[in-house]
Amino acid sequence: MRRVVVTGMGIVSCLGNGTDEVWRSLSAGKSGVQLVPEMEELGYKCPLGGLVKGLVTDGVPKKALQTMSDAAKFSAVATLQALREARLAPETLRSTRAGVIVGTGGGGPNDAATAETLLVTHKSPARVGATAILRIMNSTAALNLAAWLGVRGRSYSVSSACTTGADSIGNAFDCIRYGILDVCVSGGAEAAAWRHGWAFGEASGVAPYHRGDDPAKACRPYDRDRQGMLVSEGAGILVLESLEHAEQRGAPIVAEVIGYGSANDGESMFEPNGEGLIRAMEQSLRVAAETHGTVEVDYVNPHGAGTRIGDPLEVAAIRRVFGDPSPLVSSTKPLNGHSQGAAGAHEAIFSLLMMRHGVVVPTPNLEHVAPECEGVRHVRAPLAQPLRTVMTFNSGLGGSNACLVFRKP
Repeated sequence: MRRVVVTGMGIVSCLGNGTDEVWRSLSAGKSGVQLVPEMEELGYKCPLGGLVKGLVTDGVPKKALQTMSDAAKFSAVATLQALREARLAPETLRSTRAGVIVGTGGGGPNDAATAETLLVTHKSPARVGATAILRIMNSTAALNLAAWLGVRGRSYSVSSACTTGADSIGNAFDCIRYGILDVCVSGGAEAAAWRHGWAFGEASGVAPYHRGDDPAKACRPYDRDRQGMLVSEGAGILVLESLEHAEQRGAPIVAEVIGYGSANDGESMFEPNGEGLIRAMEQSLRVAAETHGTVEVDYVNPHGAGTRIGDPLEVAAIRRVFGDPSPLVSSTKPLNGHSQGAAGAHEAIFSLLMMRHGVVVPTPNLEHVAPECEGVRHVRAPLAQPLRTVMTFNSGLGGSNACLVFRKP
């Protein structure tokens, strides 16, 4: 099996657009969560979210933009950033050995709502437009990117709730290490949908039940006063290549992907049990051991959404897999929100930026560690720390769990 490396990163998020801007926000502890007036108008008790601002689509052809949902546009901009860092011209992806695996949790929900309004208002399917389906379908990001870039290898979307981004990167990793592809644009994307999708968050009790005085303090992973998660949007893209392919063209190497695991709890659509997460983590470490022997993980970026049920299960899983002492642990969701299908890709990029800069970003708002969340090395203040190996994991509705392991080149 071949070794797989990251040669480029691109990100669109409420923390900024591009890795430099995002790192400035992360390292300063600057949250992208804000009051969302539309959520207030719709009656949300906690009308807070993370919105993409100032998106510039220069470089994406106007014709391509016509069939892209917001999530696909976020992906396109992040892809251009990642290709620039990887020193890959878009036209070089016109190959059967290149792929696109970029997932979304919900495709183009805002476009679906618009299409329904047009149909109901005008009583005419023709008013919906022939291109609406290309913005609505769950594969809107991957297939719009593939058509625009001329990619001729494997191109599809993974949709596995909150693990979508991590599973997409993991699928790309597998395609390259097994020799199916040489290079793959991979990651996740999501557009916030206050009028439909996220209403479940408040209805099911996984969102905070009040906003407080400061939006930046509403999400509190592992804290005794945590109330739930906040939704956001954006896209995260990694360019993955086989090590041989990258070395042959003299590409910059950001990190090596050494492990991927994915497993389901197999029990409940709503309540995690932690068992699938343990299996996903252990699987990722077994895969890493195939090429790197026993791996010592320096840092874990967990799902860390701030829910009453999920947070303790994550801590228990980390303790079960790593024992005592655990790796360093911190959640970035209080800063970036929960970007749903993009979360796994966003958090992989955050972890790689910490590796690049040798600084661990702490978990914001962790003022009093909850008794049920004790027992791991929570990072509660910025920490200058060289990182050689980092792990990220996510858990989602339906019992999905996915885990990635990266190593510094």
